[in-house]
Amino acid sequence: MTEDYDEITDVDGVGESKAEALREAGFDTVAKLKAASQEELTEAEGVGKALAARIKADVGGLEVDEEVEVEEIEEDEEEDEVTEVITAAPLKDKSPELDDETEEALRKRKQRKADTPSFLRQDHHKKERVPTSWRRPLGSHSRRRKGVKGKGARASAAHGSVKEARGLHPSGFEEVLVHRPEDLDDVDPDTEAARIGGSVGGRKRERIEEKALEEEIRVLNPTHVGEDEVAAAEAEEEA
Repeated sequence: MTEDYDEITDVDGVGESKAEALREAGFDTVAKLKAASQEELTEAEGVGKALAARIKADVGGLEVDEEVEVEEIEEDEEEDEVTEVITAAPLKDKSPELDDETEEALRKRKQRKADTPSFLRQDHHKKERVPTSWRRPLGSHSRRRKGVKGKGARASAAHGSVKEARGLHPSGFEEVLVHRPEDLDDVDPDTEAARIGGSVGGRKRERIEEKALEEEIRVLNPTHVGEDEVAAAEAEEEA
């Protein structure tokens, strides 16, 4: 729907920060927004394909690219819902090419994890204030410390992970923690996958995911996939 706006901040999806970025790119009036193409709008810092399409859908002008459907953008009211169109989720099934040794190591790690018992703190069931998190038993009369059968499993080096598979995601990628788009420059899309830090805000996360999608880097925790879905996907890969 086309409307007459006096300021570019009146356009749907354009706040003060986005407006400043558009002004710096030369789009300081609504008329210039109407005349610009979607590709030209994306050249402004922080303006991705989804926001550019949203602007074009609101102010009219040139036809919006098919990559982002105008109908879906007009129906969405929240900006974070629009970003779902361009997140790195399409690469969620991407996996690296692994050699036989690495595949065997991942298989062994999966089997060892399934065979590993739960290590619970000694006497956690006797007192409510004692948590279940593992602590090495220290009592001089502790039967668990002495390894008496039936007194609970005790963690040891024998339960360690397979050395060749340490640090690998279940898909086989090496995980790399990123906090800004520039961190992706050091990520190898063929052998490494990015995990966005939990302290990263929504707008910066969007820019990270846009760049990851362009460079075909898999993001292990994309925006529109909830934590439960990510955990379910990783559990499915392990299975």
